[in-house]
Amino acid sequence: MRLLLVGAFPYPQSHGSQIYFQEQAIALRSLGAEISLLTYGSGKSPRSADRTEDDDNADNDPERKGRAGREAEVAEHWRALDGFDHLVSPKWTAPSSLRSGPSWAKPLADLGLAMTLRNAIASRSRHNAYDAILTHNAEATLAALQALPRRRPAILYCAHTLLGKELSAYLKGPKTNHFLNRFGMTQETGRVARGLDRLGRRIDRRLASGSDGWISLTQSSERVMRQFSNAPGALIPPAVPDPRAGSLAMDPKATAQRHGLEPGRFLLYSGNLDAYQELDILAAAARIRPGAKGGRQGRVRLVIASHSARRVAGWTDATPEVDFIRVESSAEMQALLASARASLLMRRAEGGFPIKLVNSLAVGTPVIAFHGSEWGLEHERNALICSSARPAESMATAIDRLDADDALAARLASGARDLYLRRHQPEPAARQVLALVDEICRSHGRR
Repeated sequence: MRLLLVGAFPYPQSHGSQIYFQEQAIALRSLGAEISLLTYGSGKSPRSADRTEDDDNADNDPERKGRAGREAEVAEHWRALDGFDHLVSPKWTAPSSLRSGPSWAKPLADLGLAMTLRNAIASRSRHNAYDAILTHNAEATLAALQALPRRRPAILYCAHTLLGKELSAYLKGPKTNHFLNRFGMTQETGRVARGLDRLGRRIDRRLASGSDGWISLTQSSERVMRQFSNAPGALIPPAVPDPRAGSLAMDPKATAQRHGLEPGRFLLYSGNLDAYQELDILAAAARIRPGAKGGRQGRVRLVIASHSARRVAGWTDATPEVDFIRVESSAEMQALLASARASLLMRRAEGGFPIKLVNSLAVGTPVIAFHGSEWGLEHERNALICSSARPAESMATAIDRLDADDALAARLASGARDLYLRRHQPEPAARQVLALVDEICRSHGRR
């Protein structure tokens, strides 16, 4: 079976969408599928092996950490590309920013993606044509639906999120607020948000009805797909390789200690710093915790770890209750997750499935989050689920509860690992995808 995976993002990159895309490709290939990739272009290059010691010291990292981070980064880069036919859109169309969400550069990037996709399909003769196209993100699916002729391979839409739930979240960024303030539109924010959500819902319906099949990652996404699509589809949660199958690339205890953290005594947010992640909830929760203003300090520290060099705009420096650290590779982030007491997910919008959640479950680290069944989590079994009605207060309560109860932390950790083994291993997920592709191809061929 020949499959073309199309991603509307730079690749390789350490963001969740790219990791899901990467691991799906690797797992499908391991089961015998012939896989090609098409993306915007390379969002990340392995750092030079001859980076100097002064460069390491500039990041306030010891030489050993710099070398380990560089080696892990190079290994991850080549794992993402090794053996794949990787097509990229023209360089002049590639977006300069690696941030998620809408931007002025995206329409040109999507045009380049559509042009390259059309050429890739046209260049294949009948004996080596793709059996199906797996499109990742809305832009990739729209490009496939608009750019390809009627006689084309089947399109399987991998719905990373619901735009009807998430699009307005990007209004929370500092740049957007500055734009609205500049033009006196502060009072219009709610109206603009509702308009964006309506637009998002229309796009979601178009993608569901236009595709030949679909994969949803969450319960809410599955409901939308089934409501507006008569094509085959399935809820298949994202999967990542088992970090315990071999050995972790970096030692969790040593990694935590290099950052001045005590293993098992910190809670970790791991991921990008974009507005839709709602990190302001963590800042508010940190400020209202008992001891935040000079009283009793809890044992656990609150930590944000990101691959980004920039700090969270606006409040990080003003919130000493939250530590910020930069990590150089996915392996280093995984090691920090493995040594954390729990991971933190502030995101409240439905539809998407954070890869950081899968990574956390895989290393047996439970989560504090605002969604339960949406992501397959169970309160007090493998997670603590907070209330979206009072997010900061609810999260602060959950943090203090986990801080004070070692038995609860141990029970949740065991449940987190069990959930990973039941739902998020690569081979079972890849077999489900291949079975769905086979069903879609038969249906597409009949039409």
